[in-house]
Amino acid sequence: MRSADGRKFRIGDYVVDTARYRISRGDVTVAVEPKVFDLLVHLIRHRDRVLTREQLFESVWDGREVSDATLSNHVRSARKALGDSGELQQTIQTVRGRGYQFVAPVIEVVDDAASAVVGTAPTPAPVPVTGSPDEPTRRPWRRVLALVAVALLVPVLFFGARFLDAPSEQPEPSRPYILVVPFGVSDNATEYHRTFADQVTREVVDNLRKISGLRTVPHASAFHFRNDKSREHVLESLPGLQFVLDGDVVVAPDGTLRITPRLTDLRRDLDVWSSPFTVRVDNRDFFETPAGIARAVARALKVEILRDEQRALAELPRIPQAYEPYAAGWREMEKFTHESMHRAVEYFDQAIALDPDFIAAYQAKSDALRSIFAYFEPPQELLPVVEAALAAVLARDPDSAEALSSLGLTQVMAWQWRDAWENLNKARALDPTLAQTEIGFALYYTALGENEKVKASLARAVELDPLNTELADWGTWALFMVGEQQAARDWAVTQMRQHPENGFVFCGAGIAAYLRGDAAEGVALLEHGVELSGRAPVALIMLAQGYGYAGQKDKVLPLLEEAERANIYMCPYETAVAHLTLGDEASKVRAIELLYEAVEKRSNCLIFLRIDPRLRVLRDDPRHKDRFQELLTLVGLDEAVVRSYRR
Repeated sequence: MRSADGRKFRIGDYVVDTARYRISRGDVTVAVEPKVFDLLVHLIRHRDRVLTREQLFESVWDGREVSDATLSNHVRSARKALGDSGELQQTIQTVRGRGYQFVAPVIEVVDDAASAVVGTAPTPAPVPVTGSPDEPTRRPWRRVLALVAVALLVPVLFFGARFLDAPSEQPEPSRPYILVVPFGVSDNATEYHRTFADQVTREVVDNLRKISGLRTVPHASAFHFRNDKSREHVLESLPGLQFVLDGDVVVAPDGTLRITPRLTDLRRDLDVWSSPFTVRVDNRDFFETPAGIARAVARALKVEILRDEQRALAELPRIPQAYEPYAAGWREMEKFTHESMHRAVEYFDQAIALDPDFIAAYQAKSDALRSIFAYFEPPQELLPVVEAALAAVLARDPDSAEALSSLGLTQVMAWQWRDAWENLNKARALDPTLAQTEIGFALYYTALGENEKVKASLARAVELDPLNTELADWGTWALFMVGEQQAARDWAVTQMRQHPENGFVFCGAGIAAYLRGDAAEGVALLEHGVELSGRAPVALIMLAQGYGYAGQKDKVLPLLEEAERANIYMCPYETAVAHLTLGDEASKVRAIELLYEAVEKRSNCLIFLRIDPRLRVLRDDPRHKDRFQELLTLVGLDEAVVRSYRR
């Protein structure tokens, strides 16, 4: 191999050792294929210039003909090996119409000690950087990158109207963009079989997402199309989508399942591939089927599967019997009610009892518990439960990007700012394709009032998982909290269209409406949201706010009383806001008391304390200034501390 000349290169936290054909980060070796390693080293050695595709083919592949897709795939893997991605391009930059250039600062390592920076690349024309969550204290090289490279390429995003205009610099051949819609079942299928059909869909999605040469819609968005798979609906919801993978699951009299996936090119209205798989749900053939489908799709689209991706596709559950309660748990998760989330936890516990090493079941359990923590029960009681569940995942897989992402988002909601920052960045470095991580960054930046970074994080989240329900809800809140009223309205309009049965989305839209001065529209949206939510206490409290802002103050307290009678967690933060709409001094005093109660109960809404426009009457009132300042200090959002959080 041409990589071996005994040189070492330090790029941030990573060391590329050409003598040992090794990439490491601290004591951890980063797995990478030989050809990816050769490509990376070649780019580093020639970082003073842009290398064309032809030059890379000649030098790295010895002049052999390989496809542009293969080159793009290897560049993507090289970036990933250094904690980078095609969206960030902090190490390898794509130069439109020309090729690739290594742009990260490089330090040659001599006798294990760093010498001076050598041969840094010419500085491309600078562009505004909007919200790169890279830690300056531990990774100073990334702070430099933000100044010298096209580091963040924010995708064009429409929320009904554009709020980001930066074009995506992606001249490399685009990856095939695939949606897997929920597979259908035959008329004789039972609920048991429907559950497994849904899980086949999820597993196929998860397996396709392991293939870096493909871009696959996550299953959180994929299940949006359960009841409407029409070409028009798909293309309207996912502009830019090219392929849809649908399928049928037919139950034979002997209990076997015949799974027939079909890959369709939507743009050309062509069938690309189809092939039947016959399996039984009680043997290993069933678990091998989703990976087999993923491999077949890649072959049909002429996408290379890298060696480490092949290994990932081969990973199977150890004990098939554990899969039944696991699949049932996911079915309950989809319903997204207080009761269904608890049933999901019970099912995942059953799966774990059958297979104590079933990591996916641990992760799913933590997801269900985090939803209960965020939406349904007192946070101070659920926080340690969620943390314990995520610790169980990380004990078995310390590099689980999904678990670290979930932990970081949980820590944002629990005002554990420094830990949240660290874990969200770890998650992004391990897997830059998780929308959940970007939701975490969006809320982190919302708490600090960093408007542009909020919008950039939301843009990335939409690009990664456009129909994610959690994103739909929190996005509206993040935007109106930082004063982006038009963007909040555009976002809310889109989300209500895409999630017409989600009451919390309508409630958020209602608050956004009354904050921009449209009290009547706000009340109408909130009333609809309350009914969709089944008159959930938090929805009732938000409706009380809407009535108060609309001047219907006589309706505020009765609604708060109704919420209290439900005997379910009643968010003291939102209740405080409802009292403030009454406008008298006694209501302000009561609101302060409720905010202190929110601190005691660790309300996740307190992340908005510093910038919430609904609390302006308290922040600006000299009679309550000192107590409000104390509240900010208690949640780690006083001005002195906030300055240290800004990244």
